[in-house]
Amino acid sequence: MLDRLLATGGLFRPQLAADCGLTEVSISRILADLREEGLVEETRRPAPYPGGPSQIVTVAQDQWVAGFTLANRRLSFGAATLGGDIAYLERLPLPDLTDRAALADAFVRAIDALRSWCGARGVVPLRIGVSIPGLRERADAPNPITALDAAWLSAHLEVAFPAVPHALVNAVAARAAAHLFGPGSEPVATRHLFVHLGRGIGGAWVEPVTAAAPIRPIEFGHVVVERHGPACRCGHRGCLETFASAGAIGRIFDIGEAEMLAADNDWLRLVRMTDRRRRLVADALHRVGLAIGNVLNIVRVSLVAISGWPSALPEDQRVALHQGIEDSVFGGTAALRVPLRFLPSTLGSDPRPALAWAMHELVRDGGLAPRREETRRVAS
Repeated sequence: MLDRLLATGGLFRPQLAADCGLTEVSISRILADLREEGLVEETRRPAPYPGGPSQIVTVAQDQWVAGFTLANRRLSFGAATLGGDIAYLERLPLPDLTDRAALADAFVRAIDALRSWCGARGVVPLRIGVSIPGLRERADAPNPITALDAAWLSAHLEVAFPAVPHALVNAVAARAAAHLFGPGSEPVATRHLFVHLGRGIGGAWVEPVTAAAPIRPIEFGHVVVERHGPACRCGHRGCLETFASAGAIGRIFDIGEAEMLAADNDWLRLVRMTDRRRRLVADALHRVGLAIGNVLNIVRVSLVAISGWPSALPEDQRVALHQGIEDSVFGGTAALRVPLRFLPSTLGSDPRPALAWAMHELVRDGGLAPRREETRRVAS
């Protein structure tokens, strides 16, 4: 119910019951619990048809979530209402994600700033999400992207916000939550594949919000697509990331990675497209399609959702990605019939993914306080 209310902005009770597959009696009982938690409210609206309902159910606008997103050498953090309106946002630049002391200092300053902002307004976030690139499930697992000490960060959050549950999550899972469980989203009925092409390339399985693990990251960007290809930061050669990350595409146009990421959905305005460059971009997209097609040969899904730099391209320039899938999928995409959805880019730094994960955690808990347990993580 919370998932549908967050996605739609509010529903009349009969529609909420239909969307959730519940009786109106069950809806009434659950709404009573949610109202007691202060999570929903009902207001009068004109009936959608003569004799129809006039009470619309919405999420409460005086409840908050908070989040920290570490991405692209920047720490973004802020707070938002359950309706998704960001009321507080700050960004701290970071020169190097491998500098553990600098990362710790940035998080200390960010946590203190968020605590001060919340304290001055009497705000107590319901959940805090933290999006970290390269995060692994095991606490002692090395992170190939950032030197941040996840256990230290969790302990620091526990001290600063002792009454607020927090969750550390791999960055691609947080992005998937932002795109697929946010405002305007349709219910996920069966498994999707989510792929993000940014500074790195990440993937995630996305399943219904009621599944045991609705979002599970996979190492999509480190599929080797050319045995003797360029060296990758993971230590291998020829990974998909070396051909199709935002940095790799930026090099085709002589644009720095930072500039490419900062431009976000408008990166095409920075480039001059030539026949040669168009061919190189098409080759990168074809490799992405091959990798996706090979995944679909093993695990069938009902949708492939793609975010990142390809989303800014016109449809005629994305044909190479479709062709890569066609060349790879057994029997071709006509037999597979898996639709592709291109989502907004969100290449740059923004706390929205972490805020979305905080919302996702709240939905997963049914709006109730979770049992005291070890900090949640989502594996890379």
